[in-house]
Amino acid sequence: MTIAVVLCLLSLAVAEPTESMLSATAPGALGDSLLKHGFNMEAAHEFRRSLYNLDSAGPSAGLIRLKLGLSLGAGNDLPAAAEELREAARIESGLSGPAQKALAGFYVRGRRYGMAELELSDLLVFTRDSAHRASLQLSIGWLRLQEGDIASAVASYGQAGATEVVSTIRASREGPRRSPTAAAIFSSFVPGSGEVYAGRPATGLLGFAIAAGSLAGAIWAAKTDDWVSASVIVSALFWRFYNGSRSNAVAFTEEFNLAARRRRVAELSGRLAEPRWFRETDSLLGYSLRPDTASTKNDKGEKGK
Repeated sequence: MTIAVVLCLLSLAVAEPTESMLSATAPGALGDSLLKHGFNMEAAHEFRRSLYNLDSAGPSAGLIRLKLGLSLGAGNDLPAAAEELREAARIESGLSGPAQKALAGFYVRGRRYGMAELELSDLLVFTRDSAHRASLQLSIGWLRLQEGDIASAVASYGQAGATEVVSTIRASREGPRRSPTAAAIFSSFVPGSGEVYAGRPATGLLGFAIAAGSLAGAIWAAKTDDWVSASVIVSALFWRFYNGSRSNAVAFTEEFNLAARRRRVAELSGRLAEPRWFRETDSLLGYSLRPDTASTKNDKGEKGK
């Protein structure tokens, strides 16, 4: 009996300091620990739980909202992340810059460069500091370059005062281009020649062979007074491949030009450093965001199987 009482008193003595320590812990401390080690969705759950005990309009709530948005974005839940990051900026205006840049970074991870540009353009409207505006213009220029809009990228870099970058872009060459009009004209006179001009010689030669063979077959059938076979050959084979050759020639030239533009963008991107989207939020957190640990483990497990 005496031993049981002593054990109860000891358990109460241990429980009291533990509760006091929990009450003194900063809001979201467990979420911070989880987020730091890449358990992003678990961290989001803890940050949501922390919000229940905070003033919804207080500065601490703004920071917790920011951390919640970052954890959701790192866990690839972008719609929810965008909502929380915008709410953090609404609660505390000083968080608008880090929040929107981080959201742009999440969009870039998903190659949604247009959405990232919208976030930075919105931030640029309300920015008055010249150095900050130049930094935003540099980031917007990089995004426009990824989209293949070379002219707009040059304009953004020029507004940022990055004359060396502008010179680098203008000095680069996209490589040879093909004219869709010329390709269509070539295929109109000689089926398949436009496809050869567009860089698809095998397809062009095949189209020429079928068009020429079907035309020869139609002529032979007409000479033997088999007009039914001649009309069927012309309508089913010759005209189909003749018109198809022109359409293919135009489509292939567009693909050729797009590939040349992508090579130029890839070459330029290798020379220009990608903006550090999470620099400000990493400074606020005191650590860097990591990919979701749980999903990484699942991916490794599936590959092992």
